Amino acid sequence: SAPLTINFSQQVVRKIFFNQTINLSRSLKSDQRTVVLPCALRGQYDIFVQARQRGSIKIEAHAAHPQSSWPLLNRTHHIRIRTQNLVRKRQMIVKWDKSKFDFHAVHYCLIVNTHQRQLNFCNAVDDYFASAAGRVNVGAPGSCYPGSLVDYIWLKPPERAKKIDPRIINIICTGAHTQQLLRGVLPNRTYYLDVFGVHTRRQNLTFHIASAQVEYNRTHPLSLSDDMLSMKKISGLNGIQVFSFKVPGRKINSIYRQFNRQLRYLIVPCGGSEIDIKILLKRQVMGNATGIYRPTYIRLSEVHKGQRYIARFTPSNEDEMLRAHKVGLAVTTTGIFQHLPELPDNITVFEVSTRCSLATIAWYSSPDSRTIRYCIIVFNLPQRNRSSIDYTNYCLDFGKRVVQHPLFQSIKCIERSKSSPFETHTIFNLTPGETYLIYVTANLNEGRPLPYQSLRITTGHQCSNELLESRESTPYY
Repeated sequence: SAPLTINFSQQVVRKIFFNQTINLSRSLKSDQRTVVLPCALRGQYDIFVQARQRGSIKIEAHAAHPQSSWPLLNRTHHIRIRTQNLVRKRQMIVKWDKSKFDFHAVHYCLIVNTHQRQLNFCNAVDDYFASAAGRVNVGAPGSCYPGSLVDYIWLKPPERAKKIDPRIINIICTGAHTQQLLRGVLPNRTYYLDVFGVHTRRQNLTFHIASAQVEYNRTHPLSLSDDMLSMKKISGLNGIQVFSFKVPGRKINSIYRQFNRQLRYLIVPCGGSEIDIKILLKRQVMGNATGIYRPTYIRLSEVHKGQRYIARFTPSNEDEMLRAHKVGLAVTTTGIFQHLPELPDNITVFEVSTRCSLATIAWYSSPDSRTIRYCIIVFNLPQRNRSSIDYTNYCLDFGKRVVQHPLFQSIKCIERSKSSPFETHTIFNLTPGETYLIYVTANLNEGRPLPYQSLRITTGHQCSNELLESRESTPYY
């Protein structure tokens, strides 16, 4: 199979038949002196010519691809195919760059198969016809006759998602789109992807653009380290992320010997998304929690060394899938995270009182017996675009770089008061009528801080009246 080019020295009325039965004239324009059949299958072609005037005519037919006269195209035309495997849904997302050769006029066709690379589009069409003809109940018109197969492939409107058959060659034309979602992809197989360009202004001339080989296997879960907080991106993965942790067989320090029979997880959601978690042991659910939107602890008892636990995260619903960004997870076998502070059961930050230029907040003290200090971080939310910062993003950098945030207002760190179960703090120098987002973080001398639930407050507008009343009620001496 190769492109067949037929040149006429003058305009004539012609008809072209393939194997004496199939009329190819319906897809040809009558005012063209050159006819190109992009994929001329093997067989006999009969050309009937009717002259419009007296004279002679010269007809030339040759099967050669003009890409052989483009020596510099393959040297400068480097395009990479990017894929994303959605193994649990049996899907694959394929993306590629636009053609650098007449990108305004080039459409694309993607060829997917599990046998070998397809470097020639016409050969791929021929193999597709052969495989489709050998199967039963195939919807492609190529199983009826090969003459309109190429036209059917090109003229079929693009689909955002296409179900493929891994046992045959699949040809999917996407138009001007450079992305395709494949469905029905079977795991544990090797897929060969080839992208061809279709020049719409050169009678659908095709040329090879890029190739890729994809191992479509199940992704391995992220391995967790003891007492370490791991952040993992879940956006673009349908919100699904899997962590794995194997209970170590090493000896536990005598200080934490009483905790060596339990497993403790810390879940830190990011990006304001509500997520669900299931903790599995040999496909049996050992613990779960739903609707997690703030730092949360989960404790498992009666664990043994050598056991491997799988933590699987999923969004609470479809809306949360769009908001899911990252998730943080830490695990310990000692009951206490050595590099993370302990948060109380209730991590709510309360608004005690708010005046025109100051606000008083309160929160529960940390149950941690180690030295704890609290940092109160204030962000000034803009009046017009308050969605520029997520109110429930607990994965912000609350360390030294927090002062570089564009909405940063102030930070104040205080020592823990050991005599009271509550902590209080008054924030000064606030602007009347402004809205602020407040984070309270618990900090160890070394390690990563952990935030309480964020608090959003709005100062009063009647600041001048309050100051006037306070001045009138204050006696002068």
